Amino acid sequence: MSIKSPFLLSGLSAAVISIIAPASIAAEKQLDTVYVSATRSETAAMPVATQIKVISEEEIRVSGAKLLSEVLRSQAGIQLTDSDGSGARNVTASMRGLAGANNVLVLVDGRKLNNPSLAAPALNTVSLKDVERIEIVQGSAGVLYGDQAVGGVINIITKRAAAGETDGTLSATSGTDNLEDYSASVRQGFANGLSYSVSAQKRNADNYRDNNQNAYENLLGNLRYDFAKGFVFVEGQAIDDELNLAGELLEDAYLLNPRAASSPHNYANQYTDLARIGGGIDLSEDWQLLAEFASRDEDTESFYGAGSPTLGNMQVNNLTPRIVGTIPTNKGNVIVTLGYDQVDAEYKVPDWGTNIEQTIDAFYAQFVYPLTQALSVTAGVRTSSVEDTNHATNTYHEDDLSLGEFGVNYQFDNNWRVFGRYADGFRFANADENGLVLDGVDFLEVQTSESYEVGAAWANERAYASYSFYHMILNDEITFDSIAYANINLPDTERQGFQFDGGLTLSDEISLTANYTYTDAEVTSGTFKGKDVPYVSENTANLGLVFRPLAVLSVVLDTTYMGSRYLSGDESNSYAKVEPVQLFNVNVILQVEQVEIAGRIKNITNERYSGLQGYSSWQGEKYYYPQPERNYEASITYRF
Repeated sequence: MSIKSPFLLSGLSAAVISIIAPASIAAEKQLDTVYVSATRSETAAMPVATQIKVISEEEIRVSGAKLLSEVLRSQAGIQLTDSDGSGARNVTASMRGLAGANNVLVLVDGRKLNNPSLAAPALNTVSLKDVERIEIVQGSAGVLYGDQAVGGVINIITKRAAAGETDGTLSATSGTDNLEDYSASVRQGFANGLSYSVSAQKRNADNYRDNNQNAYENLLGNLRYDFAKGFVFVEGQAIDDELNLAGELLEDAYLLNPRAASSPHNYANQYTDLARIGGGIDLSEDWQLLAEFASRDEDTESFYGAGSPTLGNMQVNNLTPRIVGTIPTNKGNVIVTLGYDQVDAEYKVPDWGTNIEQTIDAFYAQFVYPLTQALSVTAGVRTSSVEDTNHATNTYHEDDLSLGEFGVNYQFDNNWRVFGRYADGFRFANADENGLVLDGVDFLEVQTSESYEVGAAWANERAYASYSFYHMILNDEITFDSIAYANINLPDTERQGFQFDGGLTLSDEISLTANYTYTDAEVTSGTFKGKDVPYVSENTANLGLVFRPLAVLSVVLDTTYMGSRYLSGDESNSYAKVEPVQLFNVNVILQVEQVEIAGRIKNITNERYSGLQGYSSWQGEKYYYPQPERNYEASITYRF
C-alpha cells in the first residue's frame, strides 16, 4: 500500500481550513517556542518542521497520575502494552504503530532509558514528583537522537532548583490492593550559583493479580553549579525494584478468574545505580559546548519456576558531547547543532550463556535555517556504526549507515503554522534479538525506515489544535516470529495515519482536551502481504474535562478509547480481533493553601481488559495479561 498525494493534500487542506475557523481550538503556549527536544538544546527560539507535544507539571498534577505510564496513556499517538500490571516495569510505548521495546526512544534529561535487550525502557526509574515536563516528538527522530527513535521520542525533563529559592513536597498515597506510596523532595538554589535537589520515594502494592506484589524504592540527588560562562552538575540515583510476576493466563483460566497467577512463585528484581555528570561552557556569545556522561549499572535476580534464581547484569554508558549555536542572518538566526553520541553496553546472564557487548558510535549535524522571517527549513545528517561481540558464541559483527532529514516550516503569524518533513529512522538489533535467531543467521540486519509527514498547528491564549498526516515505510523490521520461535527481519511494512490533538478553555471554570489517532499498519510484501500488523489499533482517542467550580477545587474527568486490533502474534489475521476498550477515570483535588487532598477512581465502569493479549502458536491458545478493574487512590501532599 502506498499513500496517495490526494490523501496528503486533502488532509492538509482540511487542517488549514479548520485551523482558520475561529471557534474550535486552543492553547496555552504560542507556537514560536521550541523546546529542548527539537534541537537537543534549550537555546532555540524558532519553530522547526516537526510536531512536539509538551505536558506540563501542572497538567500532570491535575490528572492525578502517579506513574509515568498513566500520563502517556492519554496522549495522542501512543499505545501502551503492560505485561505485569504494575504500570511501570514492563510497560512498552508504541508510536506510529511500531510495537516492541526498542522502536520508541525514552529519555530522561537526554539520558537513554532504552536497554540493549528486549526489556522495556526503564520507566520505573522515573518518579513523577521529579518531572518538570514531558516532551513528545511524533515520528522518526533518527538524525537528532539516533538508534531506536523510529516511532518517536519521549523526553522527560526533570526539575531543578532556581537561584534564591527553596521548594519541596511531602506526599502520601493509599489505594486499592494495599497500595502505599510515600515521597519527599527538596530543592534549593543559592545566590552564588550552587544548587541541589534530593528526592526519595517508597512504593508498595499487592497489585491486581495474585503473586504480583511490588516493592519499590527510589533515591535521587543532584548537585549543580552555575557560573558566568556555563554550568557543571553531578547526579546519582539508586533504585530497588522488586516485582513478583503473575504470568500470562490462557483463555479458560482468564475467564474463570483474571486475578489468578499462572506462575505463583516467579519474580524479577532489579537493583539499579545511575550516575550522570556533565556541564556546558560558553565558547562565545552565540556558541556553547555541552557534554554529559551517564552510566547505568543494573543487577537482576529472577526466578522462573524451577532451579535456582537467575542472576544478570547490564551496564549502559552514554557519552553525548555537542556544540550548539546560532549564526545571525538578516532573516533570523540559523540554529546549528553538531554532536557525537556513544553508547557502550554490556549484557550478561551467565545461567543463560549470555555475554554480549554492543558499542554504537555516531556523528550528527542539524541546521534550522530561516529562508524568510516566516519560512524556515530543517536539514540534518547522521552517520552511525555498531559493533556487536557475542562472547558466548565467539562471533563479531559490525555495521554502519547514514541517514538524513529535511523539513519545511511556514509560520503564517504568531498563532498558526504548517509544516512538512522527510526523516530517516533506524535501529540496530539488540543483544536478546541477536541471541535468538534462525539457523544460519548470526546477526540481524539493521531496521531502517523512511517517513513523510505534513501537518498544521494553531494556538492562542485559550485554544490549540494540531493536525498531522504521515506515511512510513519500514525495511527489515525486527520482530519475533512465534512460529519459528526466533527473531527475524520482516519483509517491507508500511504505516500511515492521521493525528489530531487539541484543547479549548471555555471559561475560568471549564477546559477541554481531545485527541484522536488513526493508524493503518500493513505488511506490504512476503508471506503475509496485505495483512494488518498485529496488536495495532486503527483508532484511539482521549477526552478530558477539567471543571473548577471553586478556586480551591478541581474535578477532572478523562476517558481513553482503544479500538479493536488483531491479537499479538496473529500475523495471518486468522483470529477474531481484540474487543475495543474504553476506560473512564475521575480525579478530585482540594487545594487549601499549601496542602492538597486528592481522590481518584480509575476504570470507573469496571471494564475487564488486558494490557497484552495474544495468540501463542506453540500453546495453540490465546493468552492474556489482565489489568486492574475499578480501583481507588487517595493522597495528601504538602508543598513548601
